[in-house]
Amino acid sequence: MSKIISVIIKFLNRINKFIWKIIIFLSKFIKVDDINKIDNKPTNERYRLFKVDEPAIIEPFVKIEHKDHRQLIKDNNIKPVKRRNGKQITINVHCPCCNAPKDYLYDNTGKQNQFECKVCSYIFSLNKKTDKDIVLKCPHCTNVLDHRTSRSDFDVYFCRNPKCSYYLNNLASLTLSDKKKFEKNPTLFKLHYVYRKFNIDFPTLQKDYREFIKSPIDISRAYSSQYIIGLCLTYHVNYGMSYRQTAALLRDIHEVYISYKTVENYCKAVSSIVHPLLEFYPYDLSDTIAADETYIKILGKTNYIFFYFDSIKKIVTSYRVFEKRDSLSSIKAAYSTLSKYAVLPESLKVISDGNPIYNVAVQYWCEHGLPFKLFQVIGLTNLDETSKEYRSQKQIIERHNRTLKYYYRPKGGFTSLDNANSYMILFSTCFNFLRPNSSLDWKTPVELDELKGITNMPNKWIELINLSYKYIDVYG
Repeated sequence: MSKIISVIIKFLNRINKFIWKIIIFLSKFIKVDDINKIDNKPTNERYRLFKVDEPAIIEPFVKIEHKDHRQLIKDNNIKPVKRRNGKQITINVHCPCCNAPKDYLYDNTGKQNQFECKVCSYIFSLNKKTDKDIVLKCPHCTNVLDHRTSRSDFDVYFCRNPKCSYYLNNLASLTLSDKKKFEKNPTLFKLHYVYRKFNIDFPTLQKDYREFIKSPIDISRAYSSQYIIGLCLTYHVNYGMSYRQTAALLRDIHEVYISYKTVENYCKAVSSIVHPLLEFYPYDLSDTIAADETYIKILGKTNYIFFYFDSIKKIVTSYRVFEKRDSLSSIKAAYSTLSKYAVLPESLKVISDGNPIYNVAVQYWCEHGLPFKLFQVIGLTNLDETSKEYRSQKQIIERHNRTLKYYYRPKGGFTSLDNANSYMILFSTCFNFLRPNSSLDWKTPVELDELKGITNMPNKWIELINLSYKYIDVYG
């Protein structure tokens, strides 16, 4: 039986070699162009439908200068419009510029939604509002943008011009297979210029930025000593223990009998105290920031942390938890970083993944006088020059996310959004001021003179709390 099996294996190997010889022989007759055509498939872009274009041309709206159609008709001997197709305008409409009746109006679209006055050459639409302050124009063809839809945070406008250079270039760049798909379903491709006009109030963002976590207790009246509170923070934050584990360690090692709920209250109270210090400390930041979002669980539901991280100085600049991974969250997270600069560097660059919400944040803050450049590292391989150059910066923020997950895992999630943000404040405070970093020669990212000479971590937490009160008096 074994001999039969060996004979079969040898036979199959010979067939396999013969097939490869045939493939090699046929490949000599295949042209390179044919190979390119075979491999020229449309790329599977995850965020293809949400590409962010350059800002639109914003011009002040010029009010209509009203004219007298009767005088214009008399002076220029203008006759009514001759309808070649026999269709008449059925609605009672007048030109908003010269008040010419429908007999002197062209039906541009044939659907009675856009008209052109023969008397004064004014083009208008019944669906558009004329009581606006600005006019949005395409930066490629200067055509007035049409309103497409409205979202919770922005309105979407697009260029309808079929002769726009942006549209024609995108149309010409489609592969043969893409063109076939486009003919069947044009909505699969984004070819026209799209602009998003934000409805986010900047003063509201500033107010939201200054809303701090509220303390559940008055820590100055705590039953335990300051050192016990420092121990709670050390075990819970520095070593990633849960509230129950921290209470058990205090009981078994230090003979301190407090409940896990008391530990939780202490930690939340301290987070509300150190929050102004974490936000408004005068950091010496570099011009290279890495950004990324990672998920956590709150009552079993996925929420997102938006981390912005100085990849050179190793300083966490944004750490807030949001319920959604959307444009508004990205805009708020970016502001938490931009506001920490006394003067925004001209060479400021942010490295992120391919998520388009970062492009939206760039557009919003450029329009509000806080410009920065975005470099997106796409995928896991360096298929473009940007990914090749900034891959290492992106990996730094990914490593930071793994550090968070290591300390977060024993907690098994959070019970509320406030609890999650409270922990992120403590974690980021520890990371910036208390945790030595190997890439900084085992120094902390921010070295405080007040902490020099203190040898144990509980006392460092106590001194950090005392220092935070100065920032509460100024920003609280």
